[in-house]
Amino acid sequence: MTNTTNRPNWTLGLSCGLAIGMGFAAALTDILLGVSLSLCFGVALSYALGTRQTASRAAPRL
Repeated sequence: MTNTTNRPNWTLGLSCGLAIGMGFAAALTDILLGVSLSLCFGVALSYALGTRQTASRAAPRL
């Protein structure tokens, strides 16, 4: 089963992935590698740094 309580945080993940990927691109002077690493790291970090989804109906308090 999949975990439905977490959603990916696309803004934070892709911005961090862009910084890491372009850092590698600048160090290795290979822009195509940097773009592909930015995308891969961005998607991975989006799911790793996901936000917790709240339930639409809370359980009744006793």
